[in-house]
Amino acid sequence: MFSGVRRHFSYANVVATLAMVFAMTGGAYAASKYLITSPKQIKPSVLASLKGRAGATGPAGAAGAAGSAGPAGPQGPAGAAGSKGETGAEGKEGKAGKEGKAGAPGSPWTVDGTLPPGKTETGAWSMDYQPANESGFVPISFPIPLAAPLGEDHAHFIDPGGKEINIEEEEVVSPACKGDAEQPTAEPGNLCVYASLFKNAHTTSGEIRDPGELVPTGHGQTGTTGATEEFNALAMREKAIALGTWAVTAESE
Repeated sequence: MFSGVRRHFSYANVVATLAMVFAMTGGAYAASKYLITSPKQIKPSVLASLKGRAGATGPAGAAGAAGSAGPAGPQGPAGAAGSKGETGAEGKEGKAGKEGKAGAPGSPWTVDGTLPPGKTETGAWSMDYQPANESGFVPISFPIPLAAPLGEDHAHFIDPGGKEINIEEEEVVSPACKGDAEQPTAEPGNLCVYASLFKNAHTTSGEIRDPGELVPTGHGQTGTTGATEEFNALAMREKAIALGTWAVTAESE
């Protein structure tokens, strides 16, 4: 019968009930003459006996709404490098590219090419004959061949005095050879052979020939790869010595 009532007792109910009883009786207890206004005035053992057991825990409430996202945390340290992956399969060959523009001419000129029009090349020559020899030939080779041989009267011998000795063995001023042995030059379409030393020897411009011809067909001319010049000794008992430089210039366009 009292089990239902006991379940509803609590500390607060007891205190409130006592306060109400004392209030109804005038607020005073005649035997002790005390006015109870606070639970602290009641003996703890009495309060403990009046205090009921704790009720059972109720069911959990529904979950609240999700809160807003917090700020991003700081970036973590870099991870260790991963292991090298396997080599992939070879790709397909790409399409052939477009042909590039032609490059500039090589320097001085391309292999197997010829001396360009108006360009000059130079070299050196020498001869040394023993007294027993009456005459000999001096080769003049062109490192870069000419596109065509130089015709008759286009090869000139210039003595140390700067004069040309022509086929008539006359000393004349050559309009085709304006340089000297130190700075050999030649006008386009001409070969100029300059002598810096000329001792006990004799030659003329007419003795310059195309070395490709066994029997000369002209005088004062060249082949495409060079020329030969014949020198004669003046005195058989003396050594014949001569040396110098040369210049050849290709025909202008």
